[in-house]
Amino acid sequence: MKSVLQNNNNKTKDDLSVQETIKLIREDYHTVCDDSYQGYEDRETLPPFYDEEKFKKGQEFYRKHMFAMFVAKFFGLLTVIATPTILKILVFTNMSSGPLTAYKRYLATVYHMCVWYENDFKPGSKLWDSINKVKSMHCSASRRHCTAAGQRILQKDMGITQFGFMGFAVAVPEKVGIHNASKEELESFIHLWRVIGYIIGMDDKYNICKDTLEETREICESLINNIFIGNITTKSADYEQLANALINGMWAMQPFLEPKSFKTYLSDLLNIISNNNPVIQTQRLNFKQSFILYGLQMYLFCLKFHWMRLFANFLQELSFWLMRNFPFLAFYAYGYKNSFVTIFKGRVDKRG
Repeated sequence: MKSVLQNNNNKTKDDLSVQETIKLIREDYHTVCDDSYQGYEDRETLPPFYDEEKFKKGQEFYRKHMFAMFVAKFFGLLTVIATPTILKILVFTNMSSGPLTAYKRYLATVYHMCVWYENDFKPGSKLWDSINKVKSMHCSASRRHCTAAGQRILQKDMGITQFGFMGFAVAVPEKVGIHNASKEELESFIHLWRVIGYIIGMDDKYNICKDTLEETREICESLINNIFIGNITTKSADYEQLANALINGMWAMQPFLEPKSFKTYLSDLLNIISNNNPVIQTQRLNFKQSFILYGLQMYLFCLKFHWMRLFANFLQELSFWLMRNFPFLAFYAYGYKNSFVTIFKGRVDKRG
């Protein structure tokens, strides 16, 4: 049954133009997104623009392109962690600075993402509980960083982080393996992330997911050209450490991951969006790294074929099952007790 509290096409009072949104995200270093901000606490009900049918179509779109969505999210995270204000908090929490901590942090993120894509969205649901848990962790990190003379998590940072989950899937879907996506599918996917952004505590003017595909895609491209490329070309030592930790940490889930190869593909993605102006110089790769890069390019291209997409999705489902039940590569890399990651206390099993 379609549940619409307000016409989905109506703009809220906080909606801004693309240019205004980018300007706000670039320049606002004051508006916070944690429990010290009243608007954050007010997000305890579904937003007025929530459309149940559209939200579920967004979930279906994820299931149709499960492996490609993982790829898009992976490169999205590699991009957003270069943001200085986000990077400072990540370094401060020290929860993703090495392969083991990154493995635990980002695998938990993947699990939360799976809950958001696979469950009904209503108060009291598993999806709702997952989002509240994420909000609680954000608030804790924000308060601790502020106490240590740092800055709280900002609304602008949440808008940037939102890109990490959906940006490349919208901006360059074919380059991350999402082929032949219809406008309806992409707009349903955008709606899903607009709703999640609202519930997570974002004001609408910072929410980069808008009513239309064209507007959202323009914002994503503008973020890349005006923010992300500059952040990554800065060559921050902290970014390099966290990026390598992310890639090496998630190797236990996807053993084809390799730092130089995947950072080179990320550079290619960003350069493509900047109208093929090679603003990010890539590193020289050895034979193994070049082979991995070429293999990734061919694999993502072949996802245009129905049978290949089904096969890749099956392998991704198998990977999720193995990580929950028998993460054998993590046994090798981190030891048995460190290998199991859970996001709900009630689901911690006897294996530790």
